[in-house]
Amino acid sequence: MAEAVGQEWQASDLHALADLLADLTPGTLGPDLLDQLEALERIKSAAAAAQAVVAATFADVADSEDAPVDGRRTPPRAMSIGAEVALATLASPYAGEQRVLLSHRLRDDLPLTLAALGRGELTEARALAIARGVDHLTPEQRGRVDEDLAPRLAGLGDVRLRDAVRRSCLTHAADAEARRCRRARADRRVTSRALDDGTGRLTAILPLEALVCVRGVLDAEAAAARAAGDSRTAGQARADILAARITGRDPASDPPPVKVNLVIGVESLLGDGTEPGQILGAGHLPAALCTDLVRRASAAAKAIIRRLFVTPADRALIAMESTTRRFDGLLAEFLDLRDGGLCRTPGCNAAIRHHDHITPVADDGPTAASNGQGLCERCNYVKESPGWTSWVADPGDTGLHEVHGVTEHLRLVRSTAPPAPGGDGCLVDYSPFELRLASTFTLIS
Repeated sequence: MAEAVGQEWQASDLHALADLLADLTPGTLGPDLLDQLEALERIKSAAAAAQAVVAATFADVADSEDAPVDGRRTPPRAMSIGAEVALATLASPYAGEQRVLLSHRLRDDLPLTLAALGRGELTEARALAIARGVDHLTPEQRGRVDEDLAPRLAGLGDVRLRDAVRRSCLTHAADAEARRCRRARADRRVTSRALDDGTGRLTAILPLEALVCVRGVLDAEAAAARAAGDSRTAGQARADILAARITGRDPASDPPPVKVNLVIGVESLLGDGTEPGQILGAGHLPAALCTDLVRRASAAAKAIIRRLFVTPADRALIAMESTTRRFDGLLAEFLDLRDGGLCRTPGCNAAIRHHDHITPVADDGPTAASNGQGLCERCNYVKESPGWTSWVADPGDTGLHEVHGVTEHLRLVRSTAPPAPGGDGCLVDYSPFELRLASTFTLIS
């Protein structure tokens, strides 16, 4: 391993250090254990600081190289660089691009913050929070904020740190802060995110005065409902009132008529299986809850049943062919189902937006399920970067669909379609009638 200060560490040296830490033996006394925790936390911060410098340096080197040219329209260079950093750090492509951006900012504009991170006075999350907090400032203004914060960083918690960054920005860049507030108010929006427990989060970015009004209305109506004997908690009442105001329907008694694709194995739907079902774009739900949803939809005559065939061994969906150059209709829906509704790029959790030809049509790639994959918009553009290539690892129809690829700087990419719900893990004994019925239905849409 490298020993001299300032000597260049090779990747093998760093891997050897990681192996040493992985085999660390905890101490036996309380004070020794706390000393080890403190030292390990400092190592984590120092590694994060080094990683920021390495990421920024890689971006500089890669950006100065002449990318291969093949005559096609290519995406911005930063997208390809960020995607390769993401593969090296087990992150999503967007997170990789952000890591490069924040690493540049720490190295070039916030050297005192980076030094504090290297000394273990900051965690990586707090250092990145500072880098994000000065995003709207010029390099000169960031430098002044860095100098202002440096003496006060040690010991600050998350809330106090955000407050210190905010106050310093207002002090040293008042005009930039005013412009930032105006842009933020113009960028008001609503977003949603599915959670892991069968619920979802709705987030609205509103002007502060509008937020106060919305909260006041919800609080007043929830309080009135509870005063009238409503058994719901205040939080439940506010959530239901908000949904009713937006949709015009009571979510508890009159669910809106939206299309929901629910994939569930017949073992869980018709028997005592416990394999969860999957709602595309939202995640997995317990088998019992899926069965209840199907029964309610069927009772309301709103359920459409469609069957798909899977291989028994690894639950791979059977391929579907098409003669068109576009993945649309049932073929596009098939790719969404096979890939679980999420981008196939390792580490990327974005929803599928593009249906991509793995081997391009220009290279005689067929418009078939075996040559198709679901990607988000960003990853589909990155895939077109010079020097990137991908191919179907196994074009057969009996295994899970697998795609291999290589990036410009020879990072290997491998993605495998998730298995369909069901399988041997939740098999039960069926009567002959149930077996005939099970062979008919595998997808509830």
